[in-house]
Amino acid sequence: MCPNILDTMTTREHVPGSPTAGLDELREALRKDGDFHVRQMAAILLGSLRDGGDTERLITALRDEEKSVRQSAMEGLAATGAPAVPRLTAALGDADWIVRYRAAEALGRIGDVRAVEPLISALGDGKDHVRHMAAKGLGMLCDPRAAGPLEGLLSDSNEYVRQSAAMALGRIGGDGC
Repeated sequence: MCPNILDTMTTREHVPGSPTAGLDELREALRKDGDFHVRQMAAILLGSLRDGGDTERLITALRDEEKSVRQSAMEGLAATGAPAVPRLTAALGDADWIVRYRAAEALGRIGDVRAVEPLISALGDGKDHVRHMAAKGLGMLCDPRAAGPLEGLLSDSNEYVRQSAAMALGRIGGDGC
């Protein structure tokens, strides 16, 4: 019976005596494989290690030309959890709005309170996608410090930002947390 690749990668015991064998190939595949499906799977597998060692590579993959690779990189960062929070909060200041958007999404999924203030700052982002995801993330964090800043988004020019702010406020002030 073949072992599940995700299980073997997660335990890092897939090659006796060589706990990191195969990781270099995955890292290289994430960086430059011509098949986006391979890059997508590499992001998932590297994120499943959950040790934070590939956080920078996954942040870089948030710039991939293929949307599904960017999504998988975000999911990998979210799976990494707390070790990724400092780099993700820094990514909220990236010049590329897609990186900021995916960083806000990952921070909301991680649920670490260190992300509250950076996500509150992201509510003022010039790109509506980022404001939307920052509001959504704050709703997931359920921290009352976000209530005032979220109220300010109820009059945002973008309907999705307004909806996300209203839903976040409902979670924070209701029974959703």
